[in-house]
Amino acid sequence: MAAAYSEAVRMRCRDPRRAGGWPDGADHVGTGAIGSLDAGVWTRLQVHGADGVIDDARFRVFGCSAAVASASFVADALVGATPAAARALDACAVAEALALPAEKQAMAAMAIDAARAAVDDWQTRAGARGPGLGTEHTDAGTGARGWR
Repeated sequence: MAAAYSEAVRMRCRDPRRAGGWPDGADHVGTGAIGSLDAGVWTRLQVHGADGVIDDARFRVFGCSAAVASASFVADALVGATPAAARALDACAVAEALALPAEKQAMAAMAIDAARAAVDDWQTRAGARGPGLGTEHTDAGTGARGWR
């Protein structure tokens, strides 16, 4: 028997917020993808930001309604988040907010994993580029300069 989805899932499938993406290699964008088309579920999340804050997020999904709703929910939650706050997002909280059936809660975990990979990619790419992810600071004790 098919899982009965909550109104929150149905709403996000009818009108998915933040669907889409940016081209590979776009400035200030990090990308994370989890799953595979062969496995039947693939989730890609992208984050865009500068100065240490995610100012936009986008997703693409191949999979069930729970996968679409989870990625949409997580993309919304990423906007305005710092990298630390983005990494603190919890799959159980996403599954609870969407009232996902037990057999579909792995979709929330996939969205979270893709989000964390996107944030890691964003920070790695920003570090390779130099300034742009954070703000420059000087350590008062050592005088060392760096980026936050």
